[in-house]
Amino acid sequence: MAKPAQSQDESWTSTGLARPEAINAWRDWAASTIAPIEVEVFDPQAFAARWVSHGIGQLRLLHLHAPAQRVTHTGLEGQAMRATPSIQLVYARVGVLVTTMAGRTFDVAPGQFVLLDNTRFYCMEMFTEHEAVDLMMPQGWLERYLPDPAALLARPISAREGWGAPLGALLETILDGGLDNAPLPRPLIAEQFGSLLALATGTPETEGAPRHRGQLASRILRRIESDFADPDLSSEGVANQIGISKRYLQTLLAASGTSFVAELNAIRLERASEILADPRASRLPVAEVAFRTGFLDPGYFTRLFRKRFGITPREWRAGNAPQS
Repeated sequence: MAKPAQSQDESWTSTGLARPEAINAWRDWAASTIAPIEVEVFDPQAFAARWVSHGIGQLRLLHLHAPAQRVTHTGLEGQAMRATPSIQLVYARVGVLVTTMAGRTFDVAPGQFVLLDNTRFYCMEMFTEHEAVDLMMPQGWLERYLPDPAALLARPISAREGWGAPLGALLETILDGGLDNAPLPRPLIAEQFGSLLALATGTPETEGAPRHRGQLASRILRRIESDFADPDLSSEGVANQIGISKRYLQTLLAASGTSFVAELNAIRLERASEILADPRASRLPVAEVAFRTGFLDPGYFTRLFRKRFGITPREWRAGNAPQS
């Protein structure tokens, strides 16, 4: 279906294809290029579409000319899907993109862009023919420039004003054929995207960013305190529930001079020491104390306990036993 323009570029057009064949090809391409996508074309009899795809370092830029349609990124609202974590920058060039994500419906007008999570549900409706750009960015790559992309999702941003204008200009230059005579290699152009995106999204976040990071760190610590006894509690699981990446969770805790494992072990050992000092639990085996506080390996628990308190769990219990 796709005809390579060069090793990093591809293109496709419905011109010359029968409409049913063209629509099926359009739907199959959408489902295989981004993630589980469903496409509903509003007027099949008038269907006409084309796209160009550019590889830019680790990024993939799709330039779309599409008919009136509804695009649904399938899945359950608010639940992660089985897709490679990535963030899409969707830029409206012609036509309005009516978008629903995270329980909100909003318009992405021409000259605006929005960030969407490629592992979550969203729906976009375009009631007229439209032209748009979809820049797909691996989440790990993007977090080099935006430490917390989740805080910026589903928020239309102008690409014609303020710090958004340089980003919009870069997009427009590429759409007008700028990659053919670009003065920089494509991986370096990708870095320009990251830096300009940080500028375009950073200004509204600057004032409240430290407070926001503090709130996230507090949520992480509260989660550890409440669920420390769960042996399956992990930094990845907590990050998913809070809506951030594992890497950003680690960054938040490192800024406070700690780590997920250090905090989890600390709270587990504190709770274990309380149980061991409680006369009502004097007959409870040390191994059972370990299990109740989230440690699956009693030997590992004993080693950590001794390192933390300087004595073994049994010695701790003996030292706290009531005097007869």
